[in-house]
Amino acid sequence: MEVDRFAVVVKERMGRPRRNERRSRGDRLFDALRDLVETGDLLADTRLPSERALADALGLSRGTVASAYLALSRVGLVERRHGSGSYVRAGGRPTFARWLREGTIVVDLAKSVVPDTSLLPDLALRVEDLLDARPQDGYGPAGDARLRELIAAHELPAGFAAEDVVVTTGTQQAIHLVADALLRTGDRVLVEPTTYPGMLAAVQRFGAEAVPVPSDRHGFEVDALRSAIRRHRPAFVFSLPVHNPTGAVVSARRAEAVARVAAAEGVLLVEDRTLAHLAGGPVPSAAAHASDRTICLGSLSKTTWGGLRLGWAAAPAPVRALLLEAKQRTDLACSALDQQLAIHLLRDPDRPARVRAWSDTLTVRRDHFAAELTEHLPEWEWTLPRGGLSLWARLPGVDGEDFVAIALRHGVAVSPGAVFAPVPGAAADRIRLSYAWPEPVSSQAVELLVAAWRAAR
Repeated sequence: MEVDRFAVVVKERMGRPRRNERRSRGDRLFDALRDLVETGDLLADTRLPSERALADALGLSRGTVASAYLALSRVGLVERRHGSGSYVRAGGRPTFARWLREGTIVVDLAKSVVPDTSLLPDLALRVEDLLDARPQDGYGPAGDARLRELIAAHELPAGFAAEDVVVTTGTQQAIHLVADALLRTGDRVLVEPTTYPGMLAAVQRFGAEAVPVPSDRHGFEVDALRSAIRRHRPAFVFSLPVHNPTGAVVSARRAEAVARVAAAEGVLLVEDRTLAHLAGGPVPSAAAHASDRTICLGSLSKTTWGGLRLGWAAAPAPVRALLLEAKQRTDLACSALDQQLAIHLLRDPDRPARVRAWSDTLTVRRDHFAAELTEHLPEWEWTLPRGGLSLWARLPGVDGEDFVAIALRHGVAVSPGAVFAPVPGAAADRIRLSYAWPEPVSSQAVELLVAAWRAAR
């Protein structure tokens, strides 16, 4: 639940205090939240925002919000779970009908992200733990050596070492640094027919051109890639082993074949492995076959929380030196506090099990969302994704960008397919939908999509 949007609804329900109003702000907050629960406008088992977050969003004291939550629990409308937060007690079928306003997003399927902070473990850290920076002044362009060792050991394909890693502010900055370091005006980058929009933006930002190369569900078509390399002599080839937006996963045979083509043609490969832990098993890398020509990118955003802006780029020594120069042109160093938190997260012995559990949860949510689409929107065309957090759908006879606008008016946000395509007009009848939300939210989202589809048709 996004606290700012929730706060807008709560404020509307609280209303303005009437003249001679005898209810305190805490009483008005309690009444507003009770009304949202009792009318079914809040999903059963919904996790409410933290007391501090809601207090900040509403401009109230934390004690006022805490008192309202406690009162709700006493009347049986909210359940307070130790160490987890406050949840709406299970009840009847929820509805968001009362929330709908022109342009108001009820369910956001446009962002394929971890929905909340529930994947962050309680590490019981002290302030001193977060201030244990290396170096002590906090200005380490490559990142804390201890963190780089953990990234190399736990997050990268075999063969990379700590000295290959540059810590970044998320994968998006890693992509920006690669583009800054390697691209010049007029250069070309080979990409799949649809790819991550952040890379397309970075390529454009540095005056280069993204050139699509045919691919299938296993990755780049090898002969087409070889021909494109010889024709365009690209600065690098960009790939997504777990593809965004389609959710396809590269095969081991294709990863090896692409690596051998890159080695033979003398071209660099850039792998964005941000989703590599979310494919139900190991995801092959070209680095296993062309380590001196492969740059691997990643982050903690899809396995932990997007608010922790911590990513990395691992590269052969000559390229890493260029990335470090680009990093120092950009922001000198990543937040030392974020790096210390990441160190403790990666040292947590329960992290592998937690990541596997999150991947399993996503599989369940994907299957639920897919079943809902099959039942209620049978005209839509899509292939069940093998990994990631999103589903790539074709809307027969409807423009994707037009549908995005209609869907917003019905309270659900989706991503237009056109933003994933390097060629204007491509993927115009496509949209990307996140399935990372809990099943009740996904079901409600499909209801809103059905209403939007009827309007679009």
